Amino acid sequence: MDIKKKYEYFNIRDRCRMRLVKYLEQVLNDLPKLHNPKILDIGCGTGVPTLWLAEKYTGTITAIDTDKHLLDFLEHKIQRKKTSSKIETKNVSFFDLLTEPACYDLILAEGFLNVVGFEMGFKRVIEKIKIGGYFIIHDEYKDNDSKIALIHKNNCKIVSSLLMDETIWWRDFYDPLEIEINKMENPHLRSLFINEKKEIDQYKKNPYLFKSIYYVVSKS
Repeated sequence: MDIKKKYEYFNIRDRCRMRLVKYLEQVLNDLPKLHNPKILDIGCGTGVPTLWLAEKYTGTITAIDTDKHLLDFLEHKIQRKKTSSKIETKNVSFFDLLTEPACYDLILAEGFLNVVGFEMGFKRVIEKIKIGGYFIIHDEYKDNDSKIALIHKNNCKIVSSLLMDETIWWRDFYDPLEIEINKMENPHLRSLFINEKKEIDQYKKNPYLFKSIYYVVSKS
């Protein structure tokens, strides 16, 4: 894929994704002030939340993803914003990430537990968080009660939560994205959005499947 077209594709996605960062900001505002926290962003992608976290906090961030193309674009943005002293990217799976146990003050996982399984993923991630640290989970709303029970069973408590219903996803992401796609004149660029168009079609068929929730979890 032509690098210019690829970056144009990522930039369009990022512009739409940026509209959702205000919800992450809302849940983080429920936390006490963190001084120079050590942060892990799991499945960071092109790093829209990663770069926002770098602006909000004075600590350091490790941003990991298994997709090198996404990380290359994040690195491009890091160099452009001159934040390389605060953000380290790693092309690695969370399960292959070598760290000391209980070493992070804050871990962000947007969609990660939905991919690997909530119970197994939660237990593995919480091992990496310091006592008194926080785990920000963004996951599908399905099985909400059982997820809450699992969190409490693992000596953690939910500080707050934020339900993002299907109307939020349409208003703040899929509708702006569809507008961006439809106004494209370049057919080669438009062809890069095949998966996004499938997601939009799925949303229109059954929007209730797109309901999601943030859990702000503290480790006791």
